[in-house]
Formats: sequence, structure tokens, C-alpha cells
Amino acid sequence: MSSKTISLEDSAYSKLKAEKRPDESFSDVIHRLLGRGQPSLLEFTRFASRKVVDEIAEAVSRMRSEDIEIQKRKLKQGRR
Repeated sequence: MSSKTISLEDSAYSKLKAEKRPDESFSDVIHRLLGRGQPSLLEFTRFASRKVVDEIAEAVSRMRSEDIEIQKRKLKQGRR
């Protein structure tokens, strides 16, 4: 694993150190605070209206139900 040295103002270092948990490295803190990858759907919902969030939840539920039905059909076909 490579590493980089960065400069921080004392105030920024103090804030970072205050966020650090006993079992974490500073890299872990930065990953936790800034995220490791693409934002999740839950993060998106902070910016959406309640109506949009409800519509998304309904669509996800419907897709899950459809996937379950597809899997059930596949299982039945495999038993024949």
C-alpha cells in the first residue's frame, strides 16, 4: 500500500482527529466521512421529495416481487 503526505491546517487536523475512532487510522476516518464509492440510493433520498422517495420505494418493492416470481418459475421448471 502506498501512502502520501499531506499538509493540513491545525484546525483541520483537530477536526479530523476528533472524528477518529480508537480503532481507526486517519485513512479510515476519511473513507468513512467521504465515502468509499458511489453514493447509495439512501443518500440520494436526502435530496428528493417525499413523493419521489415513496415512488422509488414502491418501484424497488415491485421489482423485488417480480424477481421472486421469476425465481419461483425457474425453480418449478427445473423440477420437471
